[in-house]
Amino acid sequence: MSYFWFLLLPVGPLLGSYLAIKSTKKYQQQLAWFLAFAGAYLLGVTLLNLIPEVFQNFDPYKGLLVLGGFFFQIFLEKYSEGIEHGHMHVHHQLKTKVIPIGIVASMSLHSFTEGIPLGSLWINENTSFYSLLFGIIIHEIPAAFALISILKGIHLSNTSLRNISLIYGSMALLGSALSLYLKNSIQEEFFDYFMAFVIGTFLHISTTILFENSEQHHFTKQKVIAVILGIGVASLISIGLHN
Repeated sequence: MSYFWFLLLPVGPLLGSYLAIKSTKKYQQQLAWFLAFAGAYLLGVTLLNLIPEVFQNFDPYKGLLVLGGFFFQIFLEKYSEGIEHGHMHVHHQLKTKVIPIGIVASMSLHSFTEGIPLGSLWINENTSFYSLLFGIIIHEIPAAFALISILKGIHLSNTSLRNISLIYGSMALLGSALSLYLKNSIQEEFFDYFMAFVIGTFLHISTTILFENSEQHHFTKQKVIAVILGIGVASLISIGLHN
């Protein structure tokens, strides 16, 4: 495996940020469809690849960490306002031209934790590395789009938007770099436990994207197609990597 793959991590958040800076409201409908695809893909990868990988051997502590990750994500939402799910309805609560530190910090922490297990997967040449990598990239596009759209809505300058985009875009890469740096001082089991924690966050994010972002919990034809495509791509990647 090449270190080059890690350099793809900023692509998702930077692309989402760029689209938010350049776009208008007319793109929000397309974002809803992409969110459905991203949520389905993330759920598919979690169920088809990450969970089987982590739970090859029974370990109740891993189950507890899945629950921990699930409820940790709920805790983060107190500060992120659900932006990682693509929500863009909180800017009316924010002060104009004042950077909402709680939102940016919680989003950055979320992204940082997602990147940590990648280091261990890369070291052990585990095929789940690619599924998690692309899961993070795809998920971060709508998350970054929502974050920057909200900051744009409170009239932050383009310079501030670009700086926040760069900071947020680097967080998953920093998380993976930390795990690579600590590879000789931390046992491999730690990363398995952390992967279980990340699985919990992915389960919360993906299910929330699929159901909470659907009007009256109903799926339009376009969203059904997006969900089928997301599950299909996740299935092809998960099955293909293990053949």
